[in-house]
Amino acid sequence: MSEQLSADQELVSDVVACQLVIKQILDVIDVIAPVEVRDKMAAQLKSIDFASQPAAADPVTRRAIQKAISLIELKFTPQNEAH
Repeated sequence: MSEQLSADQELVSDVVACQLVIKQILDVIDVIAPVEVRDKMAAQLKSIDFASQPAAADPVTRRAIQKAISLIELKFTPQNEAH
């Protein structure tokens, strides 16, 4: 890569790379994990106590956790239930 990216561009490329990896992982989980496992994944994130977890007090981390929960629930909601 001959083009130099700004710090913001590097950060965005890191996020996009992570999103692509996560998509692949979710696709695998969708195939191999029973519904109970997927439900447990979302439940574990929902059980984070924002009052006692220092990392969860950070607004960026808190938003990331909320997005992760939404992503898991959206990804594994059957199409006929999503409408």
